[in-house]
Amino acid sequence: MIRQRLIRYSVYRNMFLSFVLLTAGIIALVTVVLFALFSWSTAREVGHISESMLKQNSAVSSVIKDEVYNIGNLLLADRQVVSALFDNDADQIKRYHASFALQRMQSTYPYIQSIGLYNGLTDTYMNTTGISHEQEQPLLQQIVQKNGSYFNLFPRTVNVPGSSQERQVLTFVLLPSYYSLMPARGALLINIDSEYIQSLIGGYKNDAADELFVVNAKGQVLTHSESDRFLTDMSGDPNIQHILETDQPSGYFMDGKRKLVTYVKSPDMDWMFVSVSDYKNLLFNMNLLKWSALGLAVLIFALSLGVSLWLTNHAYNPLRHLLEKMLPAGKTKIGNMRLNEFALLDDSYSQLKERLSAMESAASRGQQAELVQMLKGGNSLQYERFKQHFPAKRYSVMVILVDKLSHFRNHGDAETRSFAYASIYKMAEEVLGEHEARLAIAGEGIITGVLKASEGPYPTQPGSAFIELQSQIYEKLGVSVTIGIGPSAYEYDELCVSFEKACTCVQQRFLQGAGQIHFCGQEEGPAESKEYPHKYETSIIDAIKLQQRFRLNREIEQWLHGIRDCEYHEALFYMNQLVGSLYRQFHAKTLRDCSVSASFSQFIHHIDVYETLEEIGDALKELAHRLCDEMEEASDARYKKIVSDIKRFVEKHYMRPDLSLELVASEVSLSRSYVGKLFKAHCHISFNDYMNGVRLTKAKELLMASDMPVQLVSEQVGIYNTTYFYTLFKKHYKMSPAQFRLQGNVREGTAQ
Repeated sequence: MIRQRLIRYSVYRNMFLSFVLLTAGIIALVTVVLFALFSWSTAREVGHISESMLKQNSAVSSVIKDEVYNIGNLLLADRQVVSALFDNDADQIKRYHASFALQRMQSTYPYIQSIGLYNGLTDTYMNTTGISHEQEQPLLQQIVQKNGSYFNLFPRTVNVPGSSQERQVLTFVLLPSYYSLMPARGALLINIDSEYIQSLIGGYKNDAADELFVVNAKGQVLTHSESDRFLTDMSGDPNIQHILETDQPSGYFMDGKRKLVTYVKSPDMDWMFVSVSDYKNLLFNMNLLKWSALGLAVLIFALSLGVSLWLTNHAYNPLRHLLEKMLPAGKTKIGNMRLNEFALLDDSYSQLKERLSAMESAASRGQQAELVQMLKGGNSLQYERFKQHFPAKRYSVMVILVDKLSHFRNHGDAETRSFAYASIYKMAEEVLGEHEARLAIAGEGIITGVLKASEGPYPTQPGSAFIELQSQIYEKLGVSVTIGIGPSAYEYDELCVSFEKACTCVQQRFLQGAGQIHFCGQEEGPAESKEYPHKYETSIIDAIKLQQRFRLNREIEQWLHGIRDCEYHEALFYMNQLVGSLYRQFHAKTLRDCSVSASFSQFIHHIDVYETLEEIGDALKELAHRLCDEMEEASDARYKKIVSDIKRFVEKHYMRPDLSLELVASEVSLSRSYVGKLFKAHCHISFNDYMNGVRLTKAKELLMASDMPVQLVSEQVGIYNTTYFYTLFKKHYKMSPAQFRLQGNVREGTAQ
């Protein structure tokens, strides 16, 4: 039974698979989270353990420091060693006895590789392994330079006499001169084998650690589990950089290569003990844990299959009962054919809905058509039948008009518009249901209706059902509507008048704005005619001529305000009159651009399409600004011609001493200040600078082409003040006229 359902029914199969995938996802998520938490907890514990073990290693630095201090104190307490340090004569006997004392000390401490004694007074050096003064010369120079503290450390490699191998040692230098009673120059050198320090650290080494080493504050390796890494500079390593930059005395972190890095900083010396371990080696039973977690997840998943099957059966029962009731018995028993239950239900529901919709639609369309015909002037028989089905003492007609219909028409297909109109119709039926309204779609974007009128001049008061209807339409469809309500009617003729007045009401949105409710009373007479605002028309034309765009917008707003109280058709007439005046004023002189003329034509042809005064005002502003652009282009062409004439005049009369801005302004019949501003605006340079530039260019040509004196050249270009000419020339060319001529002659001679 279950197997048959899984094969035949897609909804049953999808429900089962959904439950299975849901449980599998939850199991996988829980398993991964628990495994991640365990790994993180384990890594943290291992890090703490590794840090604790490394802190034990850091005690090595204290031991070594104490031992070096102890050895130094013993040596300084030896009379023979001190005698050799104080020796001013380089006495060989004293050196001999001191050598024996150093060897005894070395034999006492087997981890000491060698001990050296340096006498700065005689610049002599001795060493227990025979290392010469010349071999130790670089180190001795550093000792002299760092003679500022008692205790110093120099990691290095030394060549032991009699052996070809280099030894890795940490040289601890004790400078007795740090104390006032000791010689001014001298040092004790205690060389400890690096392998000895590594052996001490290795005693605490964790088996999981891949590397265990010590670096100083400069990132230089002092000892390493790999001996060939001694003295390696690791300051560029990201892990070492992180350890050097942190202020924590100890800690651990994971690097980018999945390695656990643990560090401890020595409080006694500038040593840092570092341990690097591969993370996968820290979790010894990780594979076993993975397989155990996977096995447990598989077991839980197997149990979840049974739970999913039980949930599917219980969730599917309502759908199974619905199928048995809605579908014929033969449809659910079609052999082994695979079925989609939702498709079967949808098909049956669609057929039933189509039959009901067809019957309802035919009846509704007939009633709506008869209602619209009756309101537009049918016959009294239609009115009598209407009163029988919809009895009332008084009626009132309402008209709903969709705002921004042209935008809605351009940005939506026919199916979308039809759905929107039907939705508005249904919402109007629901909201106005308590008023028992009879509604009909009277045209594209227009819905009309007849309501039972209450006592008073209007069927209802603003702010009730009509406001609610507007808000619902805007909230659900994003469309605003304007509603017009006609006066109450007792007889059929009065009902037709109420319809006409309701249609007139909605036209008021042009002047008063969209999305409003307009009520028309029975006694309303013709509105008083408003005077055409000639004053603002003149101001608009002046603003266009002067290209005062801000003022132009203000004057258009004033003109629109002047016709706001007119009737709809009167306002359209005044708008045509204004556009005609603009066309007559500017067409002959400025409208050379065909697109501007086309804008006039388009504005006139679409003037009755604009739904509100604001829309037509925006279109009028756009048209006026296009006229400003055309005027501005014409002015720019005129200004460019004036500037070109000025330049030609200067090129022709540059040698005249009386050439000036006043002279040029008189030539172009403009004022001096206006010409100066115009020239600088178009050329980005003042007139005087341009005139001087032309004169200096001509002067350069005369200096190169002739041998006439500089004074005569100055007069030839219209500058009779030679000193002023020198100043201008040097300012422009960074040299005097004589230097310029000499430089030009030199170039000609070189070219020849």
